[in-house]
Amino acid sequence: MSHKKHNRYQDSYSKKSTRDSHSSSYKQQGSSSQRKYEDYAWVLAHLTEGSPTDTSPFGKREPVVQAIGENWFTLLELTPRKRAKIEPITRIGIGKNNRTVISRIKRRIGYNDLASRSEERLEECILQIIEHSQRRFVNWFNKASLVTSRMHSFKLLPGIGSSHLKTLLEERRKIQFTSFEDIAERSKISDPKKLLVGRIIKELSNEDEKYRLFTRKP
Repeated sequence: MSHKKHNRYQDSYSKKSTRDSHSSSYKQQGSSSQRKYEDYAWVLAHLTEGSPTDTSPFGKREPVVQAIGENWFTLLELTPRKRAKIEPITRIGIGKNNRTVISRIKRRIGYNDLASRSEERLEECILQIIEHSQRRFVNWFNKASLVTSRMHSFKLLPGIGSSHLKTLLEERRKIQFTSFEDIAERSKISDPKKLLVGRIIKELSNEDEKYRLFTRKP
């Protein structure tokens, strides 16, 4: 890659500042040395019959709630409080001080541990999280940087090629994006939220995924 092209992909930042921000971002998003806690989660399914991976006799299985964390998209199984009414695709507190409908976090689970009902609702729950935290994800479009010296993190989003990459970088250089509608209008990407959902599902469903923009390592 030529020096001129490399500088364009740095998106007007110096090499040092981009490298530092990239290092900081990935240390925050993917480091296994840091504990990542979830204070809120979105309900995928309330499984009164118990977890699909529970090998206990059917009558002895405890009800569980499968949910996805709001900050790191952590897949979890939670123990519901007795007689708690827990509806799918709703936001619930799971932090130490805001557990009104659950009693404890039972365990972290993987994509393959999801019940069929949970898997069917995963896309909608992720979309709800993105819409609920619009500022956070729009800000990601404003600050996303290189993942390697030759690849920008934008290109990890499904459907983003060189043309869209160039447009995104040029438009945010002019003025930062303010909303998903603004991103769509100025970059000609029809649905930026859909791209984020696709990327997050890919990271969740592939334990060997090298680059994690939004999720924790398994």
